[in-house]
Amino acid sequence: MSFNAEGAVKFAQVTGQHIDEQLAIVLDNKVHSAPRIQSRITGGAAQITGRFTLEEAQNLSIVLRAGALPASLILIESRVVGPTLGAESIQSGVLAGKIGILLVLVFMIANYQFSGVLADLAVIFNTLIVFSTLVFFGGTLTLPGIAGLILSVGMAVDANVIVFERIKEELRSGKTVRASIEQGFDRALTCIIDSNVTTLLTVCVLYIFGSGPIRGFAMTLGIGLVANLFTAVVCVKLAMDLIYSRTKAVSMSI
Repeated sequence: MSFNAEGAVKFAQVTGQHIDEQLAIVLDNKVHSAPRIQSRITGGAAQITGRFTLEEAQNLSIVLRAGALPASLILIESRVVGPTLGAESIQSGVLAGKIGILLVLVFMIANYQFSGVLADLAVIFNTLIVFSTLVFFGGTLTLPGIAGLILSVGMAVDANVIVFERIKEELRSGKTVRASIEQGFDRALTCIIDSNVTTLLTVCVLYIFGSGPIRGFAMTLGIGLVANLFTAVVCVKLAMDLIYSRTKAVSMSI
């Protein structure tokens, strides 16, 4: 070890006061070595002697070099939010989310009747999947996360709107209810996958290159999009198949 002029003076003073005592070498709150001080060390240079294996000597050398590296702090972002303001922001975000989701649910029922009810159930299931995934991985729902959740709800009903409009077109062309459901989902599937995949790519970019709040938004939106593909394409279609396969329906509520 070598010291500059100031360090050499301080090291000589410390070693002179603690002869025959151990000097601990600590890094990250862990003692890696504790050699005994044999004499007052002057001249700005010191060495550790003992029965070391080559691996032990190399490891100790790494510890000494790591402790000598300057670690500078670069401030990227700083935010100071009082507890009252933070709580009010969360409450406002939750209220906005409830109102937005309620309007979406009412819109789907008003426009698509019983099929809209199925879509609303899929949206609720989609939201439960998002919350369950966050709980499973120990995630926290932040204010940007709430925004991502609301956007994922919009994407979920968007997929159902595409499917329902396709089914309406098939019904207007004179096809049966069962055939219209099958054709509606088949023809809408490509469009739904394309829109969700392109959005997922954007989500991946935001999560990889973004910081805290942006990553929270990207995480909830990404989970919601994946859940959307399952609920809109699989769950709604399964429900329709179960309902309209048992009866020879000549019309459907859509």
